[in-house]
Amino acid sequence: MKTFITTMLAAGILSHAFAQNLPGTKPWVLEKHSRYQFEFEKGNKLVVYAPNVRSLQQFQNIDSTLALFVRDFKKIKTGLEETTNARTVIYKPLSNGHYQLDLKEHTSAQQRFQLRPQNAEPLLLKTSQDTLLIVQNATAPIQIKVGNPNAKSLVVNESVYFCFVLNNLEDAQGLVETSTANAHLLKALEDVKKYTGHDLTDERFSFEYTDTPLSGRMFSKVKNKKEDFIAVHPSFGIGLFRNQWVPNSQLDFTFIPNKYKTIGYTLGWRSMFFTEHNDQTQRFMTHSNGFVHLGVTFYDFRRPSSKHINTEKVLFGAYLGHSVSRNGPIFDKNTWNFSMTVMTYGMFKIQPEIYFNGFFKSVQPSLRLQIGI
Repeated sequence: MKTFITTMLAAGILSHAFAQNLPGTKPWVLEKHSRYQFEFEKGNKLVVYAPNVRSLQQFQNIDSTLALFVRDFKKIKTGLEETTNARTVIYKPLSNGHYQLDLKEHTSAQQRFQLRPQNAEPLLLKTSQDTLLIVQNATAPIQIKVGNPNAKSLVVNESVYFCFVLNNLEDAQGLVETSTANAHLLKALEDVKKYTGHDLTDERFSFEYTDTPLSGRMFSKVKNKKEDFIAVHPSFGIGLFRNQWVPNSQLDFTFIPNKYKTIGYTLGWRSMFFTEHNDQTQRFMTHSNGFVHLGVTFYDFRRPSSKHINTEKVLFGAYLGHSVSRNGPIFDKNTWNFSMTVMTYGMFKIQPEIYFNGFFKSVQPSLRLQIGI
């Protein structure tokens, strides 16, 4: 039975090429990288992840490395069986001048046949594309200047990831012969220099660049990698106060000076709802009491240092609030509240707190369970 490789397998593109989950890497590695996406003929694609423009310029002649891959792949191809399975190859240079090629085969989830009346032999179709990941390391450590003029420059090693999504690994030969990848990278670097509004050659910026036949060449998601931002935390919960279960709704806004830091400054509002039985009308009434609070929130610091802040994981928080709206006799006018977030599990937070008047007078403890983000 012959194997027929279709010329466009868009439906079978491996998801890791576009989901920042490249083979051999962890998602947080690419958090601060800019992404370049190019569409070639026959449904082939190239996705490049580069930490900055300078590092991409060092490896813009990717066709030379691609030619080395074609040479080396021919050496091992004779020992591979013809198959419709998708293949993932990681190809990278080593410090000793050699190259390493890791090949993994993904079994197809289905088999698709094409039956032709003029030919009794069915054709077995390939339904998934292959992935070639070329990892280029900086030829030498790179010095990065820091903001403080008295501090020493940081010395780091950088990597640029070239992810080719191909109908077949043999299609790399055609890309080398036409210098397709180099031509697209040169256009992208020219567009980066011409971009107005921000200096994208500045290493503080990251962005996404696409070059497709339908949409043309365009930028998106241009952002400062260390810009300030505000995290919004809506939640609802229930607390035990004066031997009564008290539901509440809460909305917090946390200002985080740098998205790679772990501390934020919180301003929030909490509404508490108390139920009271009226002996005269024999009806239950609901009283709402509102508190405004300020405090600090500490987020997960056990993450990789290059990943941006995980605002869904609160490690600890401390907040001081004051009564601003009262309905019913529950709280006095000068009532304060001090609460802490001491334990989190997913969307659940445990928050012990105390209520007091004036300078810690008439202290009353409470415990709340909050559910939210």
